[in-house]
Amino acid sequence: MVRRAVILILVMLPTVVRAQERHWEFAVGGEYLVTAYSFRSPHNTWGTSLGATWLQRPTDGECWRRMRRYPSSGVHFDLGIMPYGIAGNRLGVSYVVRTPLLPWLDLDMGLGLAHYTKPRYATGDTANVYITTPVVCLVDLGLVARLGDRSHLALRLLHSSNGNIRRPNRGLNFIHLEMGMALDDGQPRRSGREVFALPKPECPFDPWHEVGAMLSSGLTFSRTMAQSGVFLCYDLSLNYQYHHSPLFGYGATVDLWYNFSHRWQVERYGDPYRLPMYVNAMPFVEFYWGRVSLRGGIGLMVATSGRVVEPVYERLALYYNFGNSYVGVGINAHYGQAEFVEWSYGYRFRL
Repeated sequence: MVRRAVILILVMLPTVVRAQERHWEFAVGGEYLVTAYSFRSPHNTWGTSLGATWLQRPTDGECWRRMRRYPSSGVHFDLGIMPYGIAGNRLGVSYVVRTPLLPWLDLDMGLGLAHYTKPRYATGDTANVYITTPVVCLVDLGLVARLGDRSHLALRLLHSSNGNIRRPNRGLNFIHLEMGMALDDGQPRRSGREVFALPKPECPFDPWHEVGAMLSSGLTFSRTMAQSGVFLCYDLSLNYQYHHSPLFGYGATVDLWYNFSHRWQVERYGDPYRLPMYVNAMPFVEFYWGRVSLRGGIGLMVATSGRVVEPVYERLALYYNFGNSYVGVGINAHYGQAEFVEWSYGYRFRL
């Protein structure tokens, strides 16, 4: 499988490099595997990685390009080599969006899938309580420091889990340091400091406010080992967002979350909580690249069962926007451990 992915990258490389407003980045690095969020675990180990990223810059005119330093999005391929890793080697692919923070520093946010060569499902190794299924979700967060027009140094945090679809599922976490370079695509470039120093263009953009509603459904397990089976969840979200620029917005959401496993858990643990659903609140930020956007935030369960779920949760979701509507897929997690995977449909009302 790894060999096929490498061959595919090499075959696509000449075509993509010649395309306008696109380029490849290749990187090599080292990483440290942290299992179960513990630096004392005997299964922690060192490894190395190879990465390839295809990035595309917006092509909506000079105004768009000069508002930020080459905002871009694309696909990231990741090969993690762990000779002594409890779950084997990793092959990942994710959709990544890159946002400039400073003239020399970018933020990467990615969401995708990863394949591990030695999951517990395939090997039966009872010591592997971290990854059970061969294909899992992959969250990729990174800070990319520009060393020049072509080179970069990046610090990344990678997290893998399967959303509790099959247990055990404590997840794997990688602290990753890499150095890479970009291939020339024939397009004129400026350094980050030069672009930030350019005069601000006359851009026909006015910030606006919007409210919206989103309906999500998903699959989940409870966090208890005693429960078996897959349960459905439904989530109705009411959202407010302020669009600060074409690339960036922030806001908050209130969620009414109904979990079909809740009644089972209440009866089992004698929980006094009797409301039919949970009430959640979450501030978020959302980055836009054309029709695609990536939303992330950390929220608090305002009304919930203290014996069943953790009160603090994280959400990362990828959306495709068309008109006032959008569809997407996301992950909800508690303290970094994925709890359920959701797919969503939403509608925005511009104020």
